[in-house]
Amino acid sequence: MDALDNLYVNLQKFAANLTGEIAKKSKQASLHKSCDDKLEVLIGKILDKRKSGANNHNPKVVIFTVYRDTAVYLFEQLQARGFDKLAIASGTGSYSDDSDSFGCGSRRKQSMEAVLERFAPYTKLFLEKEWAFSSEKQGLAAFAEWQDWIAENHPDTHQKLTQPIDILIATDALSEGQNLQDADMVINYDIHWNPVRIIQRMGRIDRLGNPNEQIFGINFWPSDNINSYLNLQGRIEQRMAAMKLAGSEVDPQFSDSFAKMAHDEDFDRKMNNRMMEQMLITWDDIEGGDQGLGFDSLSLEGYRQDLLAEFNRDQDKYRQMPKGVYSGFLGDRATGDREGIVALLGYPAKPSKQLDHQYQVFDLIYIDKSGKLVLNNQKEVLDFLTINKDQERFVPDVVDRGEPGAIAELVKALKAWLSSQAVQTEVMEDGTIKETMGNAPRELLGLLKKGDKMALGSIKQNIKIDEKFQSDKFDLVAWVLVNS
Repeated sequence: MDALDNLYVNLQKFAANLTGEIAKKSKQASLHKSCDDKLEVLIGKILDKRKSGANNHNPKVVIFTVYRDTAVYLFEQLQARGFDKLAIASGTGSYSDDSDSFGCGSRRKQSMEAVLERFAPYTKLFLEKEWAFSSEKQGLAAFAEWQDWIAENHPDTHQKLTQPIDILIATDALSEGQNLQDADMVINYDIHWNPVRIIQRMGRIDRLGNPNEQIFGINFWPSDNINSYLNLQGRIEQRMAAMKLAGSEVDPQFSDSFAKMAHDEDFDRKMNNRMMEQMLITWDDIEGGDQGLGFDSLSLEGYRQDLLAEFNRDQDKYRQMPKGVYSGFLGDRATGDREGIVALLGYPAKPSKQLDHQYQVFDLIYIDKSGKLVLNNQKEVLDFLTINKDQERFVPDVVDRGEPGAIAELVKALKAWLSSQAVQTEVMEDGTIKETMGNAPRELLGLLKKGDKMALGSIKQNIKIDEKFQSDKFDLVAWVLVNS
């Protein structure tokens, strides 16, 4: 209750600050500043668009929000800060800043179609409707002649042309089936968790017949503290990657991180293999069954939530925990569990005196005593740990006592796995260099590429990659011994 009270009081203060900004009625430029940082950035993007002069100074922009309340808030704030030619389009009611002039009464409601016709007259009126009008010209040139013809023959339609809407604030009721090619910019003020919705939103203007030379999309992501909890961007990008592999057309420039993912051939290969495996089961599984290629499979969201809950139980303990902590349990031979180690490795190793060190890459592996992988990817290892997380701790006494022979056997297994990751180079007869890897999957090249500035170029300079995959280059962050 105290937390809710504090939240309520702070929201009241925030609302009072917003009201105070508008009540001052000072210079127009000052109204473009706000204690609402997100609103201020939105205003800046609209002003930047108008200053750019792109597409013959096209002023039309569609702003998408998830909730109608947010749309109403933006409408009222933009109107109070000097913007005009505004409208809202939603499933529960549409209106513009001048709805009263259309005889819509005190509630100012209009039909959504009437609002869209004023916002996009070229596509909604000229192209989509049948007129007793003909012209030898095409495109915008014919549209200009049509406007003169409309002024003489259809006064009601002409009124819509003389009272245009330039800023359309919409919910996802508008996100499919509408042609709004008059606009050249879509702003996702609230990013939708479903990438299909995002594609549909952009599809309102990214359509055949768009008269603009360029179109633009702007995404507002959650602030860092919110995104670290929700992982919204990562979840959306992973789902878009799955859509891409399934053959859907997605924009590779959706974000910087997705652009890298979209052009990662190794990522394509891994995900294609996973999808093929799922197709050998049932389509229902792929759609969302326990084994399917679903949301959690790509985002690991379930593990994030478990980890966050566990971490919050005793943060101080986990923050002070040294490297190399370990545990163990008895595996189940009947389900195929094998003796070995589950290890979390961090690269590059932390220098002894560097307090702010951050690992560039983590690898979570499950290997047997010979250093061979028992499970092929981190998702499978996490599933394995989840199944066994409530097992009673069991570690052989010789390991708990740190007897050299027992520890040497574990070190040998880890070193064997590391050596299997080394990239081997071979100079071919034509002078080209062929790169192969021992028993390692190609994704481990990412460990090398991200590990330091030498990256793949060091291979071609005949630097021994084996030197990079030595035990002193990695930290053993934590490990679990699987016994049988």
